[in-house]
Amino acid sequence: MPFHRAFRCALAVVACIVAVAGLAGCGRGSGGGGADSDGSSEEGRGQQGGTLTVFAASSLTDAFGELGRTFEKRNPGVEVRQSFESSSTLLTQIQQGAPADVFASAAEEEMDTAVEDGLVQGSPEVFVRNREVIMVPKDNPAGIREFRDVARSGVKLVLAEEGVPAADYAVEILGKSNEEYGSGFKQNVLSNVVSREADVRSSVNRVVVGDADATFGYASDYTPDIRDRVEVIRIPPDLNIIATYPIAALKDAGDPGLAQEWVELVTSEEGQRVLEKWNFEPAA
Repeated sequence: MPFHRAFRCALAVVACIVAVAGLAGCGRGSGGGGADSDGSSEEGRGQQGGTLTVFAASSLTDAFGELGRTFEKRNPGVEVRQSFESSSTLLTQIQQGAPADVFASAAEEEMDTAVEDGLVQGSPEVFVRNREVIMVPKDNPAGIREFRDVARSGVKLVLAEEGVPAADYAVEILGKSNEEYGSGFKQNVLSNVVSREADVRSSVNRVVVGDADATFGYASDYTPDIRDRVEVIRIPPDLNIIATYPIAALKDAGDPGLAQEWVELVTSEEGQRVLEKWNFEPAA
């Protein structure tokens, strides 16, 4: 097994141990009365307390953070606990028994695996789409003005780890770009990679703090708090990859009713408005 794969797997196992230790005692769906036999939560369930644990791709941090506050207001006494990491890391944690009620992935591959492993309740639903962009520091020391410039010699590029959807999409985009910019374009860009980060938010942060000249991120990662330090370089639409995000309640959810209610909020018109606010695109 290549070192970077072994290292990423080791990180996922450690993260899983931490998640189990931190979440197992949080009383998933605890706090009075379980779900009814049909899976729906009891009337007044929120007033009796409980915890909803959501595992979501790191690119959903801001949108799901906002939706989490909305959910808690609608369910007094319920606490929404969310873990934001790469979809591949979250999948590993779920497979290894970390307590979670809902899984939202930045790619269908991880969700398909969760379904195959019998971890999902019902059928996953694609709830939103996203697209990749190049992010560079505001002062743009490498002089990157258009997408093809990331192949210039000497550009310090960071990517998320291999297996993280954002990084895999980037490699797929580069493969398509060989037809546009020449057969060596993909290799030239990848030869500029100076660091691999745990997830897409971590790779974006390297650019924000000025440690890198560029990274591939999602449009949703261009958040208000970094817009004075980062600029976006658009990827030509015919070369870009549209990421599809599926969501599902998990079979071992402590309170299936609460889990389903979260899925319904995310897929509702209100949820879609919040996601659009954070630069996501409608699923349809």
